[in-house]
Amino acid sequence: MSDPAHVVPGATGTHVVKIQQALIRLDDADIDPDGVYGPATAAAVLAYKQVRSIINPAHQTRADNIVGKMTMASLDREILQQEAIPRPRVQIKPTSFSRVRPPRPLPLVALLDRSRSFGVNGATVAAPGSATGSAIVAAPVIRPGPDFGPRVVLELRRNSVGSFEVTNGMFGEVSIADTGIAKIAPDAPVVPGEKAPVVQDPQTFKVFSGKALGRTTITASTLAFTDGGSASIEVVVKTFATAPRFVQGINHAHRPSGRYADVQANPNSGFLLELACKVHSAQGLVDLAKRTQFQDKPIALKHLNFYLTDGKGADFVEDANIKDWLTRDRGIKKRLKREIFPGPGRKPRGEGHFTFEQDEFADDAAGQDFRFAFGGIDRVDFEVDFSQDTVRVFFQDRYEWHPVYPFYSFVGPTAQFPESGDEVRETNCLHAALVELKASGAADFWMKGQAEVALSSIIAP
Repeated sequence: MSDPAHVVPGATGTHVVKIQQALIRLDDADIDPDGVYGPATAAAVLAYKQVRSIINPAHQTRADNIVGKMTMASLDREILQQEAIPRPRVQIKPTSFSRVRPPRPLPLVALLDRSRSFGVNGATVAAPGSATGSAIVAAPVIRPGPDFGPRVVLELRRNSVGSFEVTNGMFGEVSIADTGIAKIAPDAPVVPGEKAPVVQDPQTFKVFSGKALGRTTITASTLAFTDGGSASIEVVVKTFATAPRFVQGINHAHRPSGRYADVQANPNSGFLLELACKVHSAQGLVDLAKRTQFQDKPIALKHLNFYLTDGKGADFVEDANIKDWLTRDRGIKKRLKREIFPGPGRKPRGEGHFTFEQDEFADDAAGQDFRFAFGGIDRVDFEVDFSQDTVRVFFQDRYEWHPVYPFYSFVGPTAQFPESGDEVRETNCLHAALVELKASGAADFWMKGQAEVALSSIIAP
């Protein structure tokens, strides 16, 4: 009766969890594997011993609710017999909206592998109800599935809830790698988090979108009995079902000054333009630029004509041009790749924004056509749909010219000079000439649009 191996009511710890799990598996005991040897567990122990007549005839006439060496041996023996029977592997499948993602190309798989993190792989898992947080068993190392082939992906919109089902996963848990993207909880009114126990077969879980867009992995593991293995699915949080939220760039609102003669007296430009400025009117200088700098840049020329005569200040719909930009300009591809895949050990970004400077356009014919068309872009937004491996890019930026002379600065309570984008450059005289042409009908306008392309096309050389 004083044997220290006895486990009695009131005990707590991982050893109690294992006793509870064995009673659930062998006798379908209605108890929680919480590591607390309370009245329910004591009753389950008594019932187990009564059915099997486990008593010590030297000093007992009937079974009790204590787990001694005879009871431990019986539990071990029966569990070993059960474990010898082949068990179906744990399975996990979406029960809310999901899609089949197409096969991924090798370069994209390599980028995702560099930043992949699964949270529980190879790590110990705290025992349910354990005050010490001691470990039950290390979770098996798994990979999230065949990245090279089609794969089912559970898809969520921002601020939404989905669900998935786990079968053959009793005595285990489900976990999610990144709670910033999504959180999990049993199908009950509990606070969602990183992990939840699997106590039924099958069992439904809810998955709640987090604060960030992106992709992460949900893993179901049978921790107490490793023969069941692990399974995982990918979950993606995205906003593509909604229209993009455009954030306007800066509107400098430069106005003609009537002082073009002062500009001609001080062109503040490169040598050739300095000479041309002195002898050409504002209109003449712009016509010269169209025949030279713009003649081999069709997209830029279309924007310039929209400013001069065609647009009358209306928005320019850039959808087709943005798609063309993402397809042909190596500069924006390089920047997007860096924004979406920050580097080894850092998770891919599902959304973000950045300023795109003029010197980031590729230094080839395509890149320079877009540079002359768009100029520096105050804010470029992007959103990635990892369920289909696509990226959406959008912006709303002001098409306007930036002379570096104080008399073109916007007049208002917060006026500054020079303003952002107003800087000394070789083309200052041309910028001034184009602003002067506002007096004869030219008008600034918003360049506004969006486009969606394959993520693989962005990371391609």
